[in-house]
Amino acid sequence: MFVAGKKRKTPPAGARAAPSARARTNASLSAASSAPKATEAEINKWYLLGTENARERQYRTSLDYYNRAIALALNENVRNARLYEARAHTLHKLGEYKRAMDDAKEAVIIDGNSTAGFMRIASILAATGKPKDALDVITKGLKTVNAQTSGYTQMDVQRMSIERQLDPTYVPRIDYRLDPIQRLPEDLAVLILQLLDTRTLAICRAVSRYWMTLIDFVPVLWSQPQFTSSNAIQRLICQLPAYVKPRKQLPRQNHNVPECILRHVLEKSRGSLLSLWFPDGSAVTSATVDALFGHRRPRLASVNIGRTAVVSETLINRVLNWTLSSQITDIRLPYRSHIGNEAMEVIAREASALRVLDISGCTKVRVKHMFKAWNAVIADAQGSTALEKLYMNDHPGIPELLVYSTKYRHFSNLKVLHISIRDQGVLSMYAGLGPVMEYLQRITNAQIPFPGLIELNIDGVWDATVASRRFESINTALLISRCRLLCSGLCRLSALDATFVGAVLLHASLTDCFSTLQKLHLTRAAGFDSSMLWTLLSVHQQLPLVSLDLSGCVAVDAPAIAALISRCNNLVHVNLSQTAADNAVMAELTRIVSADDAAGLEVVVLDTTDITGAAARDFASACAKRYVRTRNNKHTHHAWRLSLFDIDNCFSIGSDAVAIVRDLLSFMQTRVLAAAPS
Repeated sequence: MFVAGKKRKTPPAGARAAPSARARTNASLSAASSAPKATEAEINKWYLLGTENARERQYRTSLDYYNRAIALALNENVRNARLYEARAHTLHKLGEYKRAMDDAKEAVIIDGNSTAGFMRIASILAATGKPKDALDVITKGLKTVNAQTSGYTQMDVQRMSIERQLDPTYVPRIDYRLDPIQRLPEDLAVLILQLLDTRTLAICRAVSRYWMTLIDFVPVLWSQPQFTSSNAIQRLICQLPAYVKPRKQLPRQNHNVPECILRHVLEKSRGSLLSLWFPDGSAVTSATVDALFGHRRPRLASVNIGRTAVVSETLINRVLNWTLSSQITDIRLPYRSHIGNEAMEVIAREASALRVLDISGCTKVRVKHMFKAWNAVIADAQGSTALEKLYMNDHPGIPELLVYSTKYRHFSNLKVLHISIRDQGVLSMYAGLGPVMEYLQRITNAQIPFPGLIELNIDGVWDATVASRRFESINTALLISRCRLLCSGLCRLSALDATFVGAVLLHASLTDCFSTLQKLHLTRAAGFDSSMLWTLLSVHQQLPLVSLDLSGCVAVDAPAIAALISRCNNLVHVNLSQTAADNAVMAELTRIVSADDAAGLEVVVLDTTDITGAAARDFASACAKRYVRTRNNKHTHHAWRLSLFDIDNCFSIGSDAVAIVRDLLSFMQTRVLAAAPS
């Protein structure tokens, strides 16, 4: 502002005023008068796009924009320090320290007052374990850079921070006012802590006294213990159980829960326990159970004793007799050989609201006694229980359950039924299917046993290895077909290792439920051929399949598989390993990824197929384009991405195509498995 009678202060001769931050930015981006205005605008456009993506932490995309801007500036013989500073920041975030160091040094050479360049060099040296060199660089920068330059104060702060790192006597002061849990209201802090599993909650107790007091004296935090946290590989195993490669990549860790943690959970719950869980590998002693009995009787909703948990028969009976009530809805006792008919009678009598029951491997439980036990608590013989989920894997009474359910309605409300067979030793306890088949033929007006069934797991029931003198697996497919187990409305079907089922029985079983299936896992099925698949597809134009696993079905040709994929726009998980899948199938998968209205594939397994490198490149390119579209869409909360792409042992895919596929899918961090065939 001009004031009359006063002269403006003029700088002394030879002195030069330090430019402001805005002036330095505009001057650096204007890139000298020698560059044309069109080129200057193009450089500015790529710089702004890179800066915008860097703010959103999309560093790979930001790096591409900065590379274009620097390449354009070099073509016009323009040296721009600001561009090198920005690219050094991006490379530092990506962990490429050497390239980031080169760009930071180039920025300092171009502009001696580049505070960002000096600070970036010091940060990289400190991150690589060279704090003394970092201190020398930042000290030299403070002497070189004009004190009026923007960023000079930040350089001084960084120098003091590095000096503290080098001082062995320095002890950082903890400001307890920065504790987020302590500053929040207690009810909000409890809601946040409820999202943690039990292991993490026990670790949080050691953070501070306030955290320990809050966690120990809020029983609701211990009411539903959770001892497992699934990662991406474990979720993939649950989605595609027949895909064995992820199991080999799981690290061998000790997941056993110490007995002291179990006892601590039961003590701190103070009678508010809702879920009693003894996880796999845990050793339960009488002291642990006494901690449960030390408070008022909890109103448990579930009891879960892991398969490999070390619990004696006396302790299990003691827990069941004390915890069973009308409020319990979930009981899981897998592979407990001492559980017998008496325990089933107690469960049927006391747990009237039971919804989930797991008696897998409980060979002493007879199915006939199960029907008798529940017949005593329901109104009449045609009544039904409230049971909705039943797990009877590796149980010799599976045929009896299916046959009796066609006559009696005790379990007609079941929505989930798992009767897989993996333990061949259990089947030797059964006398054969002949009497059961004869009993089934004598039933008049046989009805559908489970009309509301949504999920069915019969893994291994149709396996040829089950065939033995006592258990005639020749009749298992016939038994399932006559009992009409695969009824209309079934959504999820898992029938792994279906090598022993014939084409006629398989077609009769799939006809009613094929139009409603969302999950179809049918592996190594020799009876599942192309003619059957074409017959099933001739009736349905669109299918709601989300998860498809046809690995090992060698009787289905590529056109039939492509026709099946073309009718499934909602596919998320696909496993076609060791099939006749070729480029036509790959083209349909590419179409699903390219379609905006489709759900988008997340797992694609094409191990040992006839896919070529060109088809794999097209698929990877479509995935990259979809990822960019979903990431830039403001209406989507999470960007879509392909998690796994397996093209192992594909003889038609060369190393150059694999390199291109890896490069295209690197932005979304896709795991690409493409080892050379042996």
